[in-house]
Amino acid sequence: MFDIAIIEDEELERRALRSILEKNLDGARIVGEARNGTEAMALIDGQHIDLMLIDIKIPRPNGLEIIQSVRDRGLATKVIILTAYDYFEIMQTAIHLKADNFLLKPIRTEDLLKAVHECLATHEPMAARAAGAWTVTAPAPDAIRVPEPPVADRIAGLVDHSAYRECLALVRRHLEAIYAQREASPRRAVLEFLRIMLQVVEVRGLALPPALARHVEALESQRLDMHSHFQVQEVLCQITDVLFEASESGGAHASGRIQDVLNYIERNLHKGVTLEDAADFAQISPCYLSRLFRKEMDVTFISYLKTQRIERAKELLQDSDLPITNVSLDLSFQDANYFCKAFKKEVGLSPSEYRRRFR
Repeated sequence: MFDIAIIEDEELERRALRSILEKNLDGARIVGEARNGTEAMALIDGQHIDLMLIDIKIPRPNGLEIIQSVRDRGLATKVIILTAYDYFEIMQTAIHLKADNFLLKPIRTEDLLKAVHECLATHEPMAARAAGAWTVTAPAPDAIRVPEPPVADRIAGLVDHSAYRECLALVRRHLEAIYAQREASPRRAVLEFLRIMLQVVEVRGLALPPALARHVEALESQRLDMHSHFQVQEVLCQITDVLFEASESGGAHASGRIQDVLNYIERNLHKGVTLEDAADFAQISPCYLSRLFRKEMDVTFISYLKTQRIERAKELLQDSDLPITNVSLDLSFQDANYFCKAFKKEVGLSPSEYRRRFR
C-alpha cells in the first residue's frame, strides 16, 4: 500500500486532488493533508510518506524548503511539485532537490495520474507489495474531453469546479503572456484567445449579453496593439463572468453573498474598489457588509482588499515588464510612491527588489 500526502494551501485544490486520486488509484491511500509548512512538517514527522504532492507557494516554510528538509533527512519520499508559475529558477531548484515531477496548475486529471503512476512504478511501498498490487484506473475514453487548444480545457475545468478567482487569474496570466511577446504584434494571439473564450461559452450553451457582444465585435476590428491590454482584459473578464453566472449564489445566504463580493473584488481591483461599491453590488448597507465580511472571512474588508491588491501586484511584477508606475495605476493606488511604500511594508521588499528576485 502506497501512502500519499497532499500539501496545498487552497482547499479547493486539495479536495480536487484527493478526489481524483481516490477515484482512480487502487493500492494507495491519502494519509494526510497540510495547508502550510508547519502542518507539512508535522505530517512528515508523524507519517511514513511514499509520495508527496506539494505546492511550492505554501506559507511558513514554503514548499521548496519542505522538500529540502525531506532530502536532508535522507527520506526516499517521491515528490511531485505543483505550481501555477512556470519559472526557470523554480525548475532549476526542483532539479537540484531531485523532485520527481513538476505539474503546472490548473492540473489536468490525466497529467496528474500519469505523474503519480510514473513515480510509484519505480518506488517500493512501505509494506512491500508485489509489483501488481496496485493499478491506475484511467477514466473511460468517452469521459475525457480534450478541447483544443489546452487553455480551453483549463478554463472549462475551473468553471466545473466553480473556481472563479482561479479562472480569472488564469485568463489574466494568459493575456499577459501574449502581451509579453515583444517581437510580434499581439493582435493575432489576442483574437485567438478571444475565440477560445467564446468557444467555451458556446459549448456550454450560454450567450453573451448584447452589450458585451458589441464590445467583442468592436475588438475584432481594432488594431489591438500594446495600448489595448487593459481594454482586452476587461472584455475577457466579462466573458469569464458569463461562464460563471449560472452558478452564482445570488446572495441568498451569508456565505454566498460574501463569495459574490469576493468575486466582485477580484474583477474590479483595477478600478479602486471601496466598501461602499461592494455594498451597492451586494445590495446591503456598508455597515452590514463590514460586519458580515469580518464574521465570514475573519479579516476586515480593508485588510482583505489590501492583501489582494498586493498579491495582484506581485503577479504583475513577476509575469510582466510593466513599469512600476503602471502597476500602481493598474491597481488604483494613489501614486507610485504610495504603492512602493505599501508594497514594501507588506512584503518586506520594494517592488524593484521583488521583481529582481524573479529575473
